[in-house]
Amino acid sequence: MNHQLINNILSAHFNTTAVQKNQTIQRLWSGYGEIAKYSISEQSLIVKHIDLRPGNKGDVQHPRGWHSVFSHQRKLSSYHNELLFYQQLTPLTTPECRVPELYIGQGDSEQLILVMEDLDALGLDLRFEHAHIADNSGQTTLTLAAMSPIADSVIKWLAYFHAQFMQAPALQSVDISQQWPQGSYWHLATRPDEYAKMPNSSLKQAAIYLDRQLQNATFQTLIHGDAKIANFCFGQENGEIAAVDFQYCGRGVGIVDVVYFLGSAFSSQTLTDFAPLMLDNYFAHIRHALQDRLDQVQLDRLEHEWRGLYPVAWADFERFLMGWSPGHHKLHTYSRTQTTLAIPPN
Repeated sequence: MNHQLINNILSAHFNTTAVQKNQTIQRLWSGYGEIAKYSISEQSLIVKHIDLRPGNKGDVQHPRGWHSVFSHQRKLSSYHNELLFYQQLTPLTTPECRVPELYIGQGDSEQLILVMEDLDALGLDLRFEHAHIADNSGQTTLTLAAMSPIADSVIKWLAYFHAQFMQAPALQSVDISQQWPQGSYWHLATRPDEYAKMPNSSLKQAAIYLDRQLQNATFQTLIHGDAKIANFCFGQENGEIAAVDFQYCGRGVGIVDVVYFLGSAFSSQTLTDFAPLMLDNYFAHIRHALQDRLDQVQLDRLEHEWRGLYPVAWADFERFLMGWSPGHHKLHTYSRTQTTLAIPPN
């Protein structure tokens, strides 16, 4: 990474020479750069430096061996997509779906540099790899907030994010046309190599049908596209939350994000037991968030449509995993059950 270039950019923008790199937080997949923490005087910043050059990766390899010109172009597109999100749509988010503020976003054909506020320094310094459901069997009323504050916080964030960017027929819809026309990193059009690797099966045969079900839904919004639990930052107080990593945001149905979050945070058995409660929680939140932009009939239609697409979203992600990593731990009983529900009978 060109640390002197970053120092120069930060010095010029903040009008100070007191620039210091404190630590590398994360290396980007396949050698595309890094995320690092810098300080300007006493202010802490996050710098995401993305190296776009095709021949700079040395011996760094994709963890699962997926390398191609197509995958490289997908990565380039995703990083530009993220920059556009922070530049154009971050100002339109609400406190209920908080994202980091972008201070600097610039680049050229060789690199992109994003400088953002440091959520850790603002008290959102907790990260989780999994969520847990507390045993509240002795209580007469079970609420997700009491049983899993982490899950409740993420599901509320997703609901308000999806509501904020809900497209027509919602009133006062936000223009999301500059983002990917289809969000997520695993949708069918962006994964032809993985699709080709799939063994012949009813799931493979249904792949186009499943994709069209999601693309042709009446109610469309902006989805995060990589809403795993690790991409959320939590505060010490319940409900304090923000999301990061918007490379794959784009048009889609909100239930896709919900499915991906649930799959990242919970085991098969927990999903079998508690997914209905978490879905009820999501739809309660999104109904509340949209009550001034959709009438009651439209809210009912939204919930009916997206609940119906819940197994379709599971099956669409399982389609990706079966080509990308057929032994993946997320290919579990609950996922297979939902996939079976989504595949049309012969």
